[in-house]
Amino acid sequence: MSVVVIVSMLFPQITEIVHLDVQPINGAIVLFTLLLNFNTMFRYYQTYRFSRFPLQLSIVYTAGWFMLSQIIMVTGEIWRFSWWIYHYLLLASMIVMLIGLIKQYATQGTFISAMRALFTNDPFERITNSISPSVKTLVIATEKKDKYTVGHTFRVTMYALQLAEELQLKPEQLHAIAQGGLVHDVGKISIPDSILNKPGKLSNEEREIIEQHPLSGYEMCRDLGFMKEELSIIRSHHEKWDGSGYPDKLKGEEIDLLARIVAVADVYDALTSERSYRKAWSHSNAMNLLMKERGKHFDPKCVNAWISLCDRNPSVYQYPSNAINSNTTGVLVSTI
Repeated sequence: MSVVVIVSMLFPQITEIVHLDVQPINGAIVLFTLLLNFNTMFRYYQTYRFSRFPLQLSIVYTAGWFMLSQIIMVTGEIWRFSWWIYHYLLLASMIVMLIGLIKQYATQGTFISAMRALFTNDPFERITNSISPSVKTLVIATEKKDKYTVGHTFRVTMYALQLAEELQLKPEQLHAIAQGGLVHDVGKISIPDSILNKPGKLSNEEREIIEQHPLSGYEMCRDLGFMKEELSIIRSHHEKWDGSGYPDKLKGEEIDLLARIVAVADVYDALTSERSYRKAWSHSNAMNLLMKERGKHFDPKCVNAWISLCDRNPSVYQYPSNAINSNTTGVLVSTI
């Protein structure tokens, strides 16, 4: 569409060559325009379902009204009621775009940030641009408690989103993973530092305290109005396929799919990250453990999809680690 507009502006004489009032030329041009606008509507609606950007929704409405105005333009008559509707639709489109831009500016802070958020394909920026104020507040609170946890949750969320896309989940489910993934360990805020960062083996009592963090996080986020799918991630990401996990001893498909996805991402990142009590594992060693625990700890379908994805595109697991490790936790928080 942009190319057509630019060519028409640079070479206005083209309108003398192409007779727009002659069939079937005008019909073909109308159909082409409708297809372009429908494609725009579909693409931006899909991305809106994930990111919830106001400007994306404005573009959806505008493209739809453009389609209707195009039909009116070729079927209506000048000065008739349809002719006025055509102009009102164009005016409404401009107003809606302006409202969307203002709302986008309000969420992003600057127009440059608003435009960048709209068109970015960077996985890290997709997450930081789309999370809600309540998630931002919890991430900042978590960072104050444990700086390691912030980097961990960002990496887990990025891994989980890519795994979810591999499993062809809906955009709404991807949005839930982005929201729930970033705060899946928020319950650790209530755990004493002496237990959370203990270098040695935990006692049974300390283990019981650690295993309360999914419930603590669930209660905290439920009171903040998180959605059901997001809450399932927070509560159930430590459940195991064979029913031996916690806190509810759920088994198999009793565990929400989003929680099963985050469980794979969570353990993978835990294994490949430095901890106070051990060195980071290599990617191959971590993958071997995931395969070994397939059908016991993890949903086999999720593990198989993760293996396939990583084999096909190594940047899936390389980029999140590099992106987060290259930032300090303070930079991470400032980006949201």
